[in-house]
Amino acid sequence: MIATESSKTAGSSPVLRCVWQALLLGLLLGASPAWADSAPLWEMRGEANRIYLLGSMHFLRPGRDALPAAVISAYQDADALIMELDLDDLDPVASAGLLQQLGTDPEGRSLQELLGGSDYQEAVDRARAIGIDIGLLQTFEPWLAAITISQLKLQMLGFDASAGVEQQLAVLAARDGKEIRGLETLQEQLAAMDALPPKAQRTFLLETLDEAADIDGRIDDMVTAWRQADLRAMERQFLDGTQQQPELYRRIVVERNRNWARQFADLARERRNLLVVVGTLHLVGPDSLIGMLEDAGFEPQPLR
Repeated sequence: MIATESSKTAGSSPVLRCVWQALLLGLLLGASPAWADSAPLWEMRGEANRIYLLGSMHFLRPGRDALPAAVISAYQDADALIMELDLDDLDPVASAGLLQQLGTDPEGRSLQELLGGSDYQEAVDRARAIGIDIGLLQTFEPWLAAITISQLKLQMLGFDASAGVEQQLAVLAARDGKEIRGLETLQEQLAAMDALPPKAQRTFLLETLDEAADIDGRIDDMVTAWRQADLRAMERQFLDGTQQQPELYRRIVVERNRNWARQFADLARERRNLLVVVGTLHLVGPDSLIGMLEDAGFEPQPLR
């Protein structure tokens, strides 16, 4: 992402906010100590370059959550940024059309019909308890309703994707003329959610509503754990609930981690230093991207 205008467009896109929120709230190695103002950040050596790998918080508070010093240092040493999506190549109109295509039922069924009577009423009650009218999401499939609810709840608490790690780095890249690339396409990212079986989608929505009701008292702890690179706390706060939804965990975490890990062989052959930024949930737990890279022969070293 080179142009400032493209950064602004990506930051304000409901499509990207929804996708990122799914990965932050609906989801997120061991006995690592915590350092203040660090963030989960690793360095590894390629054939002729350095590759930094950063765990992101996709939503932060505008004007309050600046990037940690360690992140700024890694950014300054990198010649290019690689994020989950290549934001500067996204067409907002095409992206909205893709979301409409994948996020609505091809047979025209409403959210109420897709959930069924008892689950829908349960969703209505849980949404009402957190100040959200789920009736406004009738045209959505359950997976899109879930990540939209997560987005809305975080916005109520003052969090925004425009202040998230990716967007703060994108502003710096626009200023400095650094390239941004993506590990996957928007089609691939949305399709991973859309491919969830109906039962898994219903569970995802109901569990998201439960988490949204509880997030008020936990969100500051999440940000603190991230800023201190407290991997044990992040695994407990972000990953445990996702692992209890096996289909969601497999499609959103495991399969994407495998796909990204395969790309590092090519990244290691570049002659430029790179900063790779992915959601923090991908860097913790037994199926983490870190572990997969170690299995592939890389030696990621945590930076403090």
